[in-house]
Amino acid sequence: MTSTTVLIINLVVTIAIILVMILKAKQNPVISMFVGALYMGIASSLGGVQTVTSIVAGFGGTMQGIGISVGFGVILGQLVADTGGVQSIARGVIRLFGEKRTDKAMGLTGFIVSIPVFYDVGFVVLMPIAKALARKTNKQIAFYISALVAGLGIAHTFIPPTPGPLTGAELLGVELGTMIFWGIVIGLPSFIISTFIYNKFFLSRKGFWNDNCLDPQAVKNEEEIKKLEAELIKDESTIPSFGLAMLPIFLPIILILLGTASTAAMGKDNVPEIIKFVSDKNVAMFAGVLASFILCIGRMKMDKISDSVNNALSQAGTVLLITGMGGGLGKVLADVGIGNALVTAIQTINIHPILFAWLVAALIKAAQGSGTVAMITTAGLLAPVLTSMNVAPVVLALATFSGTLATAHVNDSAFWITSKIGGLSTTGGLKTYTLTCFIVSVVSLILLFILNIFI
Repeated sequence: MTSTTVLIINLVVTIAIILVMILKAKQNPVISMFVGALYMGIASSLGGVQTVTSIVAGFGGTMQGIGISVGFGVILGQLVADTGGVQSIARGVIRLFGEKRTDKAMGLTGFIVSIPVFYDVGFVVLMPIAKALARKTNKQIAFYISALVAGLGIAHTFIPPTPGPLTGAELLGVELGTMIFWGIVIGLPSFIISTFIYNKFFLSRKGFWNDNCLDPQAVKNEEEIKKLEAELIKDESTIPSFGLAMLPIFLPIILILLGTASTAAMGKDNVPEIIKFVSDKNVAMFAGVLASFILCIGRMKMDKISDSVNNALSQAGTVLLITGMGGGLGKVLADVGIGNALVTAIQTINIHPILFAWLVAALIKAAQGSGTVAMITTAGLLAPVLTSMNVAPVVLALATFSGTLATAHVNDSAFWITSKIGGLSTTGGLKTYTLTCFIVSVVSLILLFILNIFI
């Protein structure tokens, strides 16, 4: 049995290998995590053959848990965007909130659409609306961008079926309905509090937002932005109604939560078979896909629908490989006994498990930029020690997700999407995207410590 000290050293080296391969060698995270898992297993006396066996078992187990759900979720999100559903939701929410709270309306729209839709697609579609509102209300563009960043970022980080939280929940053994429920419970107040803090203590400060925050080359980027908008933004007369656009997003959530609520009320063995069936995450996500096809009726021809589905699946392939390999790395970490080593280390340095999860995720995200990779790596690291942490798995999962927002900076692709589409300089991106994400991360961390008292 490898000693605790050697295991911790091997873990540090493993993470270093993964980061160096991604950052310096410019290798895909899939390859990087595979090499890191090989090192961890072999260096920790698991043996070459058993290490590969563990990687394959972890990969397969993760795919079994989330593979179909991720695929259906990406298809759902693509069709909602391509039919103009995102625009319809934005229009409906803005009407509901009125002009005095348009920033909250934009942020809440981002929160809703980012549950199935990737951050970049949501931002590209919603940003023109934000620009129009900024002109109409005579407010700084940062007022709307920060709200969008908070709304889009929170849902994308905390609420399945986006790949990071979906895989993190699977690795940490959190039931999906539980993950969705607490993701919303923590996410919504984090959004409200964070946007208040940003507007009150930063944006309102004299000199905080100035000409240096805007990109002087923004005019040159306009053609590229217009091409993106032309692909994603639809004629207002052709988009679905607000209720219809919401259906594919909330139908899977309602079905999954139905299963969770039924289990809590009746006991697992007493839940009717039909509820078990429709609340299964794969069936629920498929129901969402079917609902998204309803949006396509009269709006997209069959060949365009097929193109959207194929485009979604090409994106899903990369995501699934990354998440599956994260599961393989997690299985190796569990098999070498990293759990006991981490418990010993945490007790030695006397750090709370919630803060530990948050810090590890923040450091990994800071180094390599991908929130999904940081979530999966950290969740795989924590999985073997869950029973020893004395913290509810869902709280540890949310702490992990929260940590990835703390260090969102220039190596994050969403940073550049936000800056370029928003017409911001690097300084402007740091003052909107990076700062807003950090505030959300700290606020949600505090809320998680409070939640931990009660569950």
